[in-house]
Parts: sequence; structure tokens; C-alpha cells
Amino acid sequence: MDRAASIEEQRAEYEKRGWTMARKVMPVEVADATLYKFQQELGGDWESYQGDYIKTFLTDKKAYECYSFDYTPMAMLQWGLTSYMSTVVGKDLLPSHAYFRVYRQGDVCHLHSDAMNCEHAMSLTLGYSNDYIWELNISDKYYDAKERRPADIANEEGDIRLHGAPMGIGDAVIYNGINYLHGRISPNPNRWSAHIFFHWVDRAGSFAKYAFDEKWRDVVRQADFKFPDDDAPEKVNPNRAEMVKERGR
Repeated sequence: MDRAASIEEQRAEYEKRGWTMARKVMPVEVADATLYKFQQELGGDWESYQGDYIKTFLTDKKAYECYSFDYTPMAMLQWGLTSYMSTVVGKDLLPSHAYFRVYRQGDVCHLHSDAMNCEHAMSLTLGYSNDYIWELNISDKYYDAKERRPADIANEEGDIRLHGAPMGIGDAVIYNGINYLHGRISPNPNRWSAHIFFHWVDRAGSFAKYAFDEKWRDVVRQADFKFPDDDAPEKVNPNRAEMVKERGR
């Protein structure tokens, strides 16, 4: 895959219609490993799950969810994607927040527009239990969210035309979350499907104050490392002891 050529096409699409596909943002193996690690650390059933198990206005059924500032690995994953996202969108972006969600079979994600801290968004598919593609739907029309909620305008006008964006594992859709309606209107055909929704704001834009979800002072800080005296003994993780012996050979 020619990433440089793809990014030029993606940027042109994003500017023209408010969204673009981003194939293999994660290789399938990396998506599998990421989701498995999430399951290990957050839990894989109702009794063990460490995030939220809730029904919101977006869904008809309860879903597993997790907010990025409640689970640092997800926040760091988003931070690492920021340069790529900035390149595709053509803006100097800063991360706002992200949500991990596992939908159950038959559920939908109702058409909606996002809050102002979701100026530029990425929906990334991490896994399908049954390998059935569940596409994201995005409105054909741009709605001026500064005037009124896009859903209110669309409901008055009627005849909402939607694009379908099918994603395999590791694929993503990059979209303007504020001015375009989006959701998943067909019932989920899988027993479960897992996705992350990342959100960014333009550093120089109207919503820059939402960077790091207004937690800037708690998050963006200078690190500091202190070394012990030279005669302090080595410390080696027992799980890595053999690797340390072989390193550098």
C-alpha cells in the first residue's frame, strides 16, 4: 500500500465530503492483539468488566464502554495516532478523548452528531466475533452545528441520504463528527463487535480548549527521572532476565 498516495486521496475526500476511509490503520494482527489486551485488562464479561456497562441514547441495548482517561493504554494509543490523523485531515490536531465500545448482536448506533470536543473523529474497528462487516453510515449533507443541532435540522427536512462505510478489522473511517450525522443504522449481525472512537480538535480552531478533554494541566506535564547512587544494585524484571542476558549479542 502506497501510504503517501493514499493520504493525499484521503485528504481530498475529507475536504470534499467530510469523511474518508483509512484502510489498515492497524494490521489485523495488531488489532487482534490490542483487543485481546483490552479484554484481559478491562474484562470480558459482566462480572469482570472494569469499565461501564450501560445503555445510552445512542444504543437500544446495553454495551460495554470505556473512556480513554479511565484507561491509559487507550489514551496513549490515541496520542500516538495524532500525527497520522493531522496529516490526513490537514490540520494541526490535538487529542480530545476516545471511547471503546463493544456492541451486542442486533444493536444499532442511532444517527447523531458529536459534541464540540469531537471536531475530527476516527472510528476504528478492532474486532467482529463472527467476521460480519458492520458498516458505519454518514450523512451526505453538511449541517451547520453552530446554528442548531444537525439532527434537529435533518428531522425537519427529512430524506436523509447516507453513505455506507464498510470496515474490516483494523480499518477506520475518518470523519467530521460535528457537522455530519453518523451512526450504524442496520442491526449488528455479529454476536459482538468492538470499536474505538477517537476524537481530536484543531489546535488553532474554535474548539482548541477541549484538547485533552480540558484535562491539560493534569496530563501535559514535564516528566522527571532520578537515578540512585552508582553503587545501587541492578533491578531486572524476572520475566525478562534471560532476554537481558542475550541483549547486545
